[in-house]
Amino acid sequence: MIRTVILVLIVTVGLAAIGSLFVNRPHYFRQNLKSCFNDVGGLQAGDSVRIAGVEVGTVRSVRANPQNKNCPAEVEMALVTTYEIRIPKDSITETETAGLIGEVYLSIDTTQASGASIENYGYLKSKPGKNTLSLGDQLKAEGAVVRLVQALREAEKEVPKDSSTPTHP
Repeated sequence: MIRTVILVLIVTVGLAAIGSLFVNRPHYFRQNLKSCFNDVGGLQAGDSVRIAGVEVGTVRSVRANPQNKNCPAEVEMALVTTYEIRIPKDSITETETAGLIGEVYLSIDTTQASGASIENYGYLKSKPGKNTLSLGDQLKAEGAVVRLVQALREAEKEVPKDSSTPTHP
């Protein structure tokens, strides 16, 4: 009899432990969206997706579609949050860079949007990203400026100083 009671208690505690795993599990809001771009500006799968600076998901894929003039580059993103977010259909996506040499990310701008919520796998409109130079391009430009300054210094050394030119007081 005691064995039966102990067995029932062990089974009950075990079932309660397993049940608490499902009850206390956080619920996630998931939504997949797409957007078309003429130029993704270096955006890659795995880059973050942000709304108002808050990371809300990741870029799942970036595909080139050269045969499709309306969508030469398609970006698919997965939004995953612990809370529900409703993104208006007329929100705008844009590729951005965190700082001068930071990561590229996808930004969803909802500030001017007022439409109904977009459905799962819906398409958001995009706008061209800000043209920021990559670190490599910045270094090339800096090198060109340094070479130009050096050439000016060399040219200045070669110009003869004319002593007949009056100097102003």
